[in-house]
Amino acid sequence: MNEPLNFFSIFIGLTLLVMAADQAKKRFKIEPKKTRMFVHAGVAIVIFFAPLLFHSRIYPALLAGVFIIINLISVKAGMFTGMNLDRRNLGTVYYPISFLILVLLLWNRSPFIVSTAMLIMGLADPAAAIAGTWFDQGHQVRAFGGMKTFEGTLAMAVVASITALAGSFFFHAFGNGISALPLFDVVSVCISIGVMVSAVELISPKATDNLSVPLFAGFLLYIATHDLQLFRIFMIGEGLAVVVAFLSYKLRLLTTDGAVATFVMGGFIFGLGGWQWTIPVLLFFVIGSGASRLFVRAKAGYNLLYEKSHTRDAGQVFANGGVGLIILILSIMLPGHNWYLAYIGSLTAATADTLATELGVFSRGNPFSISLWKRVEKGMSGAVSYLGTTTGLLSAAILASLSLPFSGGYALFPLRFIAAGALSGAIGSLADSVVGGSFQSQYKCPRCGKITERKEHCEGNATNLISGYHWINNDVVNFVGSLVGAVAFPLLFK
Repeated sequence: MNEPLNFFSIFIGLTLLVMAADQAKKRFKIEPKKTRMFVHAGVAIVIFFAPLLFHSRIYPALLAGVFIIINLISVKAGMFTGMNLDRRNLGTVYYPISFLILVLLLWNRSPFIVSTAMLIMGLADPAAAIAGTWFDQGHQVRAFGGMKTFEGTLAMAVVASITALAGSFFFHAFGNGISALPLFDVVSVCISIGVMVSAVELISPKATDNLSVPLFAGFLLYIATHDLQLFRIFMIGEGLAVVVAFLSYKLRLLTTDGAVATFVMGGFIFGLGGWQWTIPVLLFFVIGSGASRLFVRAKAGYNLLYEKSHTRDAGQVFANGGVGLIILILSIMLPGHNWYLAYIGSLTAATADTLATELGVFSRGNPFSISLWKRVEKGMSGAVSYLGTTTGLLSAAILASLSLPFSGGYALFPLRFIAAGALSGAIGSLADSVVGGSFQSQYKCPRCGKITERKEHCEGNATNLISGYHWINNDVVNFVGSLVGAVAFPLLFK
């Protein structure tokens, strides 16, 4: 096998494919979205056969690195418009980045997983786009500022499932794949993967599905290949996540995209973490949702100051639970002793911040802004009060206490566990307040003069940015708070 020759052949072939799409767009007036889909599928098919052309991961990694640089330059320079839709869309950069990550992690152990995961994205994503255009009056879902359809998601789930199945059977002939398992298991695994990655694609913002879908597909294929029993449990977790997301949507606790995000996050945590990881996140959801529903009318006047409503969207779901999901995945890929403590810390911080926000507005006096070092109006970002801080501390302790019976060996140290939970929650909530008060975007309504987190106020009138950075919103701040809590808990438990 001449790997250097194969490398240059693939490089030249992919370059010609991109140039052909560019010329087709110019000469035949083909829509850029169609030529982009052609390039996407063509690249994925070429990559699919890469395990037959390369033994070492050096050349696939080099191929990914070269195209990351070329694609980034071409996007910013406005080149190859048959592939690059505009200078802000970095999908063609994210795709080789996901390939590079998978190559570095899995190529030496399971190269077929890398190629199959890339093919899933390369074929299923164009299928979703085609189905979305067929149904002009389809059921639309808005997530992170983008708009997609359930019909497109359904098409992606079907094509992703079929692609995973085809990839598994193809590479079985070369001693790889999952097709050696019973047929029912193989089909179930592929359908499960198709459903999950289609949900991931639905809520991935701004072309990041080119990064998220291959990585999640590769992760799930890896689990199915190396631990079928764990994957069977994952499928049960998927079913439980569907029930939780559906009921929460019907109870108006979640928006449509929030329900999809809950399905994704819940599917992984319920399915891969077991009761030890499931109970704490369910407790957080119940406590946080309950607090949001308390005294709704009394808090109505403050809702216009906050960026988000009490019905949580995808951003809020991942801001509060995304750190925990990342920790779970890391605990599987890199087993260690402190991952579970970090997980609990992320949830105690999210719980403390949620309760402090929801109930802190009922404090008698105005709260104190740490960043401004003065008292400010209730509802202002970064402000703390005695009531909010105390409520947050107690709620974090309650979550840690209720999680204790499911914490395994940590239950032998109840006082230390609960104290670490309470303090990590308080520290995470405090970090949330500091970051929120210092860097979160704050706007002023030109009509009423109110300071708010919203870009629109007073019946949809645009507000003016007066402090912070426009890209640092409440979701980013909450994510940082959860991350600080995750770091604090293991340190405090020692």
